[in-house]
Amino acid sequence: MLRVQDWISKALIALIFLSGCTTASDRLAHRLKPGEPVSRVFFAKYEDVESALKIALLKYPQRVDNTEAGIFETDYVKGDARFKPPHQNVEYSSGYRYRLIVRLVKGKSVKRPAVKVSITKHIELVRDFFAEPEIIPSDGLEEAVILYRIGRELTINRALQKAGDKKKNVDFDSDPG
Repeated sequence: MLRVQDWISKALIALIFLSGCTTASDRLAHRLKPGEPVSRVFFAKYEDVESALKIALLKYPQRVDNTEAGIFETDYVKGDARFKPPHQNVEYSSGYRYRLIVRLVKGKSVKRPAVKVSITKHIELVRDFFAEPEIIPSDGLEEAVILYRIGRELTINRALQKAGDKKKNVDFDSDPG
């Protein structure tokens, strides 16, 4: 016969496994609502984040580039330029198009500058010439990839700056003058 302690421990283990599956399936089922942005805060200067954003958006056709307002918008992305997730084999219809709207907001942490980058993906499916475009929610994957690219560009720039600073210090220390 099972003791009460054994029964409680088995019940707790089962509860942990079941709750883990529930949250994982909830995350997989989560879809962004149309117009809902994906955002991340970068602790860097506004100019550095802006240049990293422009490098990350280099392959996208630009429609709006307003540095002062912090608004960057792509033109409609169509055809072969559309993002295809690496984990799925997706074939989009010819009427599938989208545009990205990126907003940069300056901020400040305790001692260092911060910039919040919000990316909204507006997806439309145009079935024919006469029909209104159907708005489709984004899965957030392309937005997350762009935010990752911005973060990588900032990391690379910081590493290059540190390497340049070390080289300057070594050159300055070895200067006989």
